[in-house]
Amino acid sequence: MYPHIVKRVLFPLHERLRGKRTFDTLEAIERTQWLAPAELADLQFARLRKLVDYAYTYSPYYRRLLDEHDLPPSRLRSHADFEKIPPLTRNDVRRHVHELRTTPHRPRARWQSTGGSTGVPVTVLVDRERVEITDAVRLRSHAWFGLEPGAREIVLWGSPIELTKQDRLRSVRDWLVNSKLLSAFDLQEATLEQYSGVIRRCQPEKVFGYASALYVLACHLAKARSRPVGGLKAIFATAEPLFDFQRKVIADVFGCPVAVEYGARDAGLMANECPEGGLHIPAESMHLEILGEHADGHGEIVATHLHSFAFPLIRYRTGDRGSLAGAPCRCGRSLPCLRAVDGRQTDFLMTSTGRVLHALSIIYILREMPRIRQFRVLQKSVEHVVVSIVPELAFSVADEIALVARVHGLLGPDVHVDVERVPAIATTTSGKFRYVESNVAKQYLDRITQT
Repeated sequence: MYPHIVKRVLFPLHERLRGKRTFDTLEAIERTQWLAPAELADLQFARLRKLVDYAYTYSPYYRRLLDEHDLPPSRLRSHADFEKIPPLTRNDVRRHVHELRTTPHRPRARWQSTGGSTGVPVTVLVDRERVEITDAVRLRSHAWFGLEPGAREIVLWGSPIELTKQDRLRSVRDWLVNSKLLSAFDLQEATLEQYSGVIRRCQPEKVFGYASALYVLACHLAKARSRPVGGLKAIFATAEPLFDFQRKVIADVFGCPVAVEYGARDAGLMANECPEGGLHIPAESMHLEILGEHADGHGEIVATHLHSFAFPLIRYRTGDRGSLAGAPCRCGRSLPCLRAVDGRQTDFLMTSTGRVLHALSIIYILREMPRIRQFRVLQKSVEHVVVSIVPELAFSVADEIALVARVHGLLGPDVHVDVERVPAIATTTSGKFRYVESNVAKQYLDRITQT
């Protein structure tokens, strides 16, 4: 479909038929991103107060919570006042899901669950207003790379391989708005070769998908010495941390910038990367804090979605680690920035001496071993680590001994290391890939971030 027809006719018609004001919202936030920092901060705080007032009036959970802590909305005059509201945890959401929901129910709201990769899934209610602002923020971030609504895109996502009738209807809709969905659930060699053919035929201007799936696809293209056709303006990686080694491979293979979109199905869209490298928080819809901040500025990311009226998420503990940037981005936008998103609390490793290690500390060690095709590390306890590997045929007993020695060098000589040789490393149920998972790091990080 011709992009200008999609942009001017089909895409706006599609949004209107769904009762969404995405393009009106997009027009507004394209202006507000250039406000003076103080003006943008005032706008954000006004929306924050509106959300707290709405939650107090219509959510039984928040009325009880704010009354118990003597925090009626009328006392919310500063960020210091706001930070007296107790943070909301995933367990709180699971226990009080029906009390968190506001009444009367908002139109066209739908329940949405997380993938559950950190434990029991969390279910939240998402209404039309939250979807509108999310879609508008995403379109704005794509425009930073010269991409207009309706630009041809490939989406590499956690899609079921067998299509239902509803999925087929969605496929028709995606075709009308120039979007092609490829399943991230099936990344075997034959499928990846098919995907490279689809990309050449579709000639997309952008590709959007899981960071790990994009990396696997880029590695396949590099191995096959196959390069996509020109015209790509940007690759957008989301849903997982994008490591530097992945970014380099993806950018080299596709020949265009790679940008991060940071978000979560429960918390919402929290940041988008611009061409200058700034990871911008959409202040019009999101307020982020760092809980349990260390001297280096890192701590747990706490999110308040300013348009979550059907199901208020106020000071929601995401379980992700990160830090805020202290200086404005070179792009000139007044949107605040995250300096870094380090990953989930379960992406870290603990040692018996109490050291907390980033996932990259062990990822880089295993990546250096040439006869390991894929790997995954599971820390069952501080004394026990399981390293699952997909070995090359030449992988030997000496290689395994070297692997164990390197893990001991990182985590300590007393750690019991099991090396499991497996034919493939499975993704999570939502199609994502996790290099490292710890059963113990979260408990420690939770303790140091308690308020």
